[in-house]
Amino acid sequence: MSENAILAALPRQGAGTGPARALRREGRVPAIVYGGSKEPEKVSVEDRRLRWLMGRGGFTATLLDLEIEGSGRERVIPKEVQRHPVTDRPLHVDFMRVSAASELNVRVPVSLLGQDDCVGLRAGGTLAVAQYDVEVVCRADSIPEALEVDIAELEIGSGVRLSEIVLPEGVRPAGDDDPLIVSISAPAGGLDDEDEVEEGEEEGQEGEEEGGEEPAAD
Repeated sequence: MSENAILAALPRQGAGTGPARALRREGRVPAIVYGGSKEPEKVSVEDRRLRWLMGRGGFTATLLDLEIEGSGRERVIPKEVQRHPVTDRPLHVDFMRVSAASELNVRVPVSLLGQDDCVGLRAGGTLAVAQYDVEVVCRADSIPEALEVDIAELEIGSGVRLSEIVLPEGVRPAGDDDPLIVSISAPAGGLDDEDEVEEGEEEGQEGEEEGGEEPAAD
């Protein structure tokens, strides 16, 4: 496992809209740390560093070492990010304290393999991704970066469900559902019908060639 990313944090005083806006003007994002045997702690983190971590993908499935000034380091996982409805910038983050052995429900991104060799796509089919991430249960120190799904052998009309994915050791689905992850659908233009018409025309032409011209009547 790679080392956890470090995110520096400062304690913050007060609550409400006014103090939160003041922090954001200073380039910081209000946050709270909760869970474990400790009381919740109000902190703030640097906006630029936070957005960089979020831009890497899978943020809510990423373990972080939160370095809180004056309190030490806390191992956390982001549980919720409130965003601005227009700019999409982070407005507030909830961090949950975890230990290496903590069992968590996390959403892990899906990584598709074999698209260039996919039988259905090469035949003119269309890729339809139903789930870009999947909720799984695993230990905090065993969160996979992504779940790999090989679609090279998929034909038009076929797909892959969660139960068909080989999950890493110690990782299991979060529920009893078996959602469709990805499928290959027929193109909207109906190439299959066109192919049948072309085949029928070719068969008719062959029949005419074999039969030759109709003999003239005596």
